This record gives sequence, C-alpha cells and structure tokens, in this order.
Amino acid sequence: MNMKFWLTAGEPRPRYALLVAIGVVIMMSLTYPIWQPGGPGMAAFAAVTATIISHVSAKLIMRR
Repeated sequence: MNMKFWLTAGEPRPRYALLVAIGVVIMMSLTYPIWQPGGPGMAAFAAVTATIISHVSAKLIMRR
C-alpha cells in the first residue's frame, strides 16, 4: 500500500481543499447533536475525525 498517497494532499490542491472543507462542514453539522453536549473536548475529537474522513473521501473521489 502506498502510504505517501494517503498522507499527502490531492492534486489539484484547490479542488482537494474544497472537497475537504465541504466534507468537514457536512460531518460537523450532521454530528452536532453528539458533540455539542460533550463540550470542547468532544468537539475537537469530532473535528479531527471529520477532517480524517473528509481527507480519505476526497482522495477516493479524486482518484477516479
């Protein structure tokens, strides 16, 4: 498995950044009822998780 592929940003970068940003906004809005009562720690965990999921999905979308 090529780890460099998963650990670097996709090309072209503006499209990758847009896909990740949209994914993070959607994930954070969908999981708001879960992380909002949990406070800042839970919100930070949800943000990191949303960023990772958005990165992977953007890479898979751009791979085609």
